[in-house]
Amino acid sequence: MRTHNLAYLSAVWRRIDRKTAGLVAALLVLILFGDALLPLLGHVLHVLIEVIESVLEHFLESVFHVSPRQAQVILFYSGLAIAIYSSWRLTRKAHSVALRVYATAQERRRAIANSAKAAAWFRTMVMVGALGATLYLFT
Repeated sequence: MRTHNLAYLSAVWRRIDRKTAGLVAALLVLILFGDALLPLLGHVLHVLIEVIESVLEHFLESVFHVSPRQAQVILFYSGLAIAIYSSWRLTRKAHSVALRVYATAQERRRAIANSAKAAAWFRTMVMVGALGATLYLFT
C-alpha cells in the first residue's frame, strides 16, 4: 500500500510543476498539523525577532554610545516605520490584485452572458425551477 501511494505521489509530482506541488504539500501539512505547527512557528518567529532586537540594541549602545532606553526607542520607531511602509506596500499590492481579479471576473461574466449556450442553459434552468416550484405548491 505504501509503495503504491509513493508511486502515485511521484507521478503527481512529475505531472504538476514544483511550485504547485509544494503549495499543496504545505497546505496539507498546515491542515493536518496546524494546531501544533502555527503556535510553534509563532514562538520561533518571536524568539528570532527578540534576538535580532537584542543584537541591534547592543550594537547601537556600543557604536553610538546611547543608553539602553534610547536604543529601545530608536528600534521601536524604526520597526514602526518599517511596519507602516510594509503595510502600505501590501495594501497597494492587494488593491492591484483585487482590481485584476475584478476585471477578469467581469470579462468572464460578459463572455458567459454573450454565450448562446449559457443563455439556453439559463432558460432551461428557469423553466425547470418554475416547474419544480409549481409542483411543490400544488402537491
